Amino acid sequence: MAKLSRVFSGKRRKSNSNEKSSLMSRMASKSVRKINENKHLLGDLFITVEGEEIIDLTNNHIPIPGRLKTNSQIRHMESTGSLAFDGRDTNLNVEDNGDFNFGIDDFSIDWWEYQLSDPGGWELELSNIQFSMYKNSIDKKQPFEIFNNVHKAISISSNGDNWDISDSKYMGTVEENVWIHWAVTRANNNFYTFKNGVIKNIWESVEPINNSEGYLTFGSSPKGNNFYGYMDKLRVIKSTPLWIDEFKPTKDDLFY
Repeated sequence: MAKLSRVFSGKRRKSNSNEKSSLMSRMASKSVRKINENKHLLGDLFITVEGEEIIDLTNNHIPIPGRLKTNSQIRHMESTGSLAFDGRDTNLNVEDNGDFNFGIDDFSIDWWEYQLSDPGGWELELSNIQFSMYKNSIDKKQPFEIFNNVHKAISISSNGDNWDISDSKYMGTVEENVWIHWAVTRANNNFYTFKNGVIKNIWESVEPINNSEGYLTFGSSPKGNNFYGYMDKLRVIKSTPLWIDEFKPTKDDLFY
């Protein structure tokens, strides 16, 4: 069992869908559409850019930029801009008010990401491992982290000391200079990862995710490993798994 560290298994886990998953997906989609109706299903957190302002459309949180700026040129879908991470020292913090304490609850995390190529040269020395997000805490325990190397991976802990729920589970190959939709969901103790709506991994765990209080941080790790590129539509939904089967990253299937 690996300690909390940057450890990659390098193994791609084969994912399978079954009749139970298909039935659960139809039930979940029906429930989501009923909740959504004619409004955006924003969840507990939905960070995007309006004009040059970084906002949480749910009004549940106040985004705290760490030297983070917006970019109106690189944007996706109907956004007016995106979050621009410079690979050096930028990040975005969101204080936890309980929305990110998942325990054994179902949940969904999804976002759009545009990783830039390494420009080379001494001007910007990029880390080999770049973090999309992680959950930190005042007691220095980590419930989860999502990061990029050759591929994107997720690690999840029940005790904040070991990656016992997920140890660098495969999420998909990282591509540069293109928008990609990433998602992680939990439904009935089954975890799913998606890249552009395609299932990349499925595993099971009955353990609760560590509920240490703290911040949800986008674009860096506790020790740096800063992300170089753009992000948009960062969404967290507690108690609702949006997807357990494959979907299309379009308005209808994203619910915004």
